[in-house]
Amino acid sequence: MKSTSKSLVAAAALTLGLFAQQQSPFLPPVPVPPENPITPAKTVLGKILFWDEQLSSDNTVACGTCHIPAAGGGDPRSFSQLNLHPGSDGTFGTGDDVRGSRGVVHCDTNKSFTPDAHFFPNPQVTGRKSPSFIGVQWHPQLFWDGRAGGTFIDPERQTVVIPQGAAMETQAAGPITSSVEMACSTRSHGEVNQKLEVSKPLNLARNIPADMAAAIAANPTYPALFTAAFGTPEITAARIAMAIATYERTLVPDQSPFDNYVRGNQVAMTPQQIAGMNLFTGPANCAHCHTMPFFSNAFVPPGTVFDPADAEGFENIGVRPPGEDPGRGGASGLADELNAFKTPTLRNVALRAPFFHNGGKATLMEAVEFYMAGGDFPNQPNIDAHMTPFSLTETEKQALVAFMEGLTDPRVANEQYPFDRPTLASEYLTNGNCFGTAKAGSGGIVPMHMTVSPPVLGNEDYRLGMSGGIGGGFAYLILSGSRATAGTWIDSVPMNVNLADSFLQVLPMPLGGAPGIAGAGFGSIGIPMPRFPFLAGATARSQWIVVDPGAIGGISSTDGLEVTMVLN
Repeated sequence: MKSTSKSLVAAAALTLGLFAQQQSPFLPPVPVPPENPITPAKTVLGKILFWDEQLSSDNTVACGTCHIPAAGGGDPRSFSQLNLHPGSDGTFGTGDDVRGSRGVVHCDTNKSFTPDAHFFPNPQVTGRKSPSFIGVQWHPQLFWDGRAGGTFIDPERQTVVIPQGAAMETQAAGPITSSVEMACSTRSHGEVNQKLEVSKPLNLARNIPADMAAAIAANPTYPALFTAAFGTPEITAARIAMAIATYERTLVPDQSPFDNYVRGNQVAMTPQQIAGMNLFTGPANCAHCHTMPFFSNAFVPPGTVFDPADAEGFENIGVRPPGEDPGRGGASGLADELNAFKTPTLRNVALRAPFFHNGGKATLMEAVEFYMAGGDFPNQPNIDAHMTPFSLTETEKQALVAFMEGLTDPRVANEQYPFDRPTLASEYLTNGNCFGTAKAGSGGIVPMHMTVSPPVLGNEDYRLGMSGGIGGGFAYLILSGSRATAGTWIDSVPMNVNLADSFLQVLPMPLGGAPGIAGAGFGSIGIPMPRFPFLAGATARSQWIVVDPGAIGGISSTDGLEVTMVLN
């Protein structure tokens, strides 16, 4: 499919030249489009934006949520069952399931929770595993299918901002308005801009690194940060993408044991890793696609003009059978690129389990054995010609894995500058503590709380929801400052919150869902949390009461929920 392309020949020449000269750094300079030069102010703004969960509709997902440095730039939650996607057949527990990444609970234009096809009331999950954002600065096309190309078009004005070399800007603009990853349905970039104008930067985060904290101290609002980076305070989708791309371009993972070995430190790699490198470049033929020094062939060598029609860097290696995920072919429309996926960089790969676009292999050893077998589904018309079975001894397999482990930059693994980051709200906050007793409704189904928004003061999008009620019914959200006395019942309803509390509020909510269907009812209510310091540490309690003719006494209810408000 691409074994004789000009870019691969150029890559081989570049690799040989770098090995011969042992240049330092081993990786070439990062290509930067002249329309978006790197500056310190823009870099730190991009870093702040990348790690701010307020970019999402419900304040639960940052770019960094699915791209953690200690996970090699991927998603450390991948093995969780909540990160499982049912694949093309729409059925969980079958062979095409994918280990994707959790995004947002499906929500409509009013930010109200609404059912989706597979995940409700849990967050939706992407249909592919999160690729790394570290070490891809040289790649002309991003995403597993390469749909983010080098021409960056302003998402709001539909004009060309950067004509070439801007795959990182193009990619950065996408997830923020994705109704699976970060956004409610039909969310516009204009809504994102307006939200940032009034948001305290990194309001939800803790343990903010020094460079980010200093920037926010000097410019405590997003308009001020954009002024420092771009000269004027306007917040636009193009500027957001350009800032994030600038930050990502500064993340060069070039201090691995392999890099230090190539620079001349002969003890930087172990004898086992050196043996693995010889296998990697020799009998195992890994370097054909994972070309040094990038450890991917999805790049443009310096001095080479990228041709968008060139499919370099995308292979069908037989991970899954035809018909499940078209991969590159779905983006390009070309039949010979069906089931082909971008060759990821192997830098920091040991941190990124599980592997492949579907997360189908749990360990590097499993991945090595996959290639030794010539792929799991080799009988495809456009299978890569180099996917042929080969043999390695157990010792050789272990050496090959050890070499790939030697591609880890310790600064990435330890999240040290420039790979440092804040602690996200999703990492230090829970969705509250349930207590007391619930009461079943029609069909014996018990209504449940839905809470995803972090209870941080200043969170204007805090939302409480419920699911499992009677479809098309009616519910009341009761808010109280204290619990009811244990064992309190009113008629047939167990009361978990104190109805005599001075904080008491009762908020009505019509339920969505198919009318009369047990368990189909759902609803949510937005409750802005003002940034009042005196509320820090205060605990609020809530309970949903559902009018349900099929329940005993005509009422069902959730148990109680308590959340403690936090001021960052």
